[in-house]
Amino acid sequence: MGAVLFGIIIIFISFVLGGVNKQTSEKVNLKPTAWAARVFGIFLLVGGILWSGVVQVPAGYAGVKLRFGAIDGTLGPGIHIIVPGVHSVQLLETRTQKEESQATAASQDLQVVTTTLALNFRLNASKVDELYGQVGPLYKNRIIDPTVQESLKVVTARYTAEGLIRNRAQVKNEVETEIIKRLAAYDIVVDSQGLSIVNFDFSPEFNKAIEAKQVAQQEAEKQKYVLQQAELQKQTDVARAQGSAEAAKLNAEALKVSGGGLVIAREWIEKWDGKLPQVSSGSGQYIIDLQSIMKQATPTP
Repeated sequence: MGAVLFGIIIIFISFVLGGVNKQTSEKVNLKPTAWAARVFGIFLLVGGILWSGVVQVPAGYAGVKLRFGAIDGTLGPGIHIIVPGVHSVQLLETRTQKEESQATAASQDLQVVTTTLALNFRLNASKVDELYGQVGPLYKNRIIDPTVQESLKVVTARYTAEGLIRNRAQVKNEVETEIIKRLAAYDIVVDSQGLSIVNFDFSPEFNKAIEAKQVAQQEAEKQKYVLQQAELQKQTDVARAQGSAEAAKLNAEALKVSGGGLVIAREWIEKWDGKLPQVSSGSGQYIIDLQSIMKQATPTP
């Protein structure tokens, strides 16, 4: 349209030059200049009109053809001929688009949760004329964002704040199912696994409560470990006491069978540090007579 307007201006100037030429002397001849400008203006005017009748729809887009503002079909990628002044084309992107939304909702336990989500979607290329007729070109603000926010509120109300964290994948699937169902009415397609929960943001009070709960759980685990260690030590002491009692019993039986001297000597030997005793009896004999011990230990044939 710029060429058409420029051509009209040049044609007007050519007529002005023609009128000025009639009022000037014969020495100044503006007639050739006026005709050249007129021809050039007509060329721009005709070329601009023809060019305005050619429309190119890029790859990844669909064109909504309008006739005096009314929808007159769709145009696929490529070059198309329209009637200038009668038809116009509105381009809508049909490739996968990403829309990031943020919504605040109340959980089942009335905790305020602010969630950030990213949605990958695309328009049905064969139905863009219906979408344009229902919503217009501002479908993100009018359809996508409100649908994501409302779907999130519906699902969030089913879970407690802690449940949203523990069941993040399940929450994501439920929200995605709700969005797909709502956007299908407008021929907007959600990509497979097209929804991502970017972040859950809770109130400062709830975050402090979660932190306190984690500290309490860690302290409980610590106390549990201490109790387990105490129980293990108790079992060890019991086993040691039982072993000592069994040993005492065996010693008592040995006293009956072999005599007390042999048992006492064995215990003395177990505790002996390898040095010969320095204490002897008044008669010049040692307290422990190794020779007599050996005789007692040697079985009689």
